Amino acid sequence: MLEERTAKFFTGFAPQEMISEVDVSRVSITQTNFPYIEIRKSTGGISTFIRGTRVMVSTIINYLLMGETPNSIVENILPHLSLAQIRDAILYYSAFKAQIDHERRENTEEAAREYLQKNLSKEEYRKLTGG
Repeated sequence: MLEERTAKFFTGFAPQEMISEVDVSRVSITQTNFPYIEIRKSTGGISTFIRGTRVMVSTIINYLLMGETPNSIVENILPHLSLAQIRDAILYYSAFKAQIDHERRENTEEAAREYLQKNLSKEEYRKLTGG
């Protein structure tokens, strides 16, 4: 279902508001095309952020895949961001989908539990998680 929503979003079958705001088919993609995006090391490794914030590009994509629009993100969820920053995140995702999808998978509770189980003894894991 997630792949279907992603495909609809980027192929033109998304809600009209999203289509009119960002037309990824007309953009030549290079790393310098993303003035609002920065890649930096975080606690979980290398991640992609909206420049000057702690908001990950994967977070923006998750909101869009849940049905939010760029406008609703800026108006209701992350009002400290601009539409230009959201557009840049969308364009970055269209160019580097595999990288952002990897970040999205790595930033789940399931991935964190798996990491802890792999790197802690059973006793340490039980103490930390209560389970």
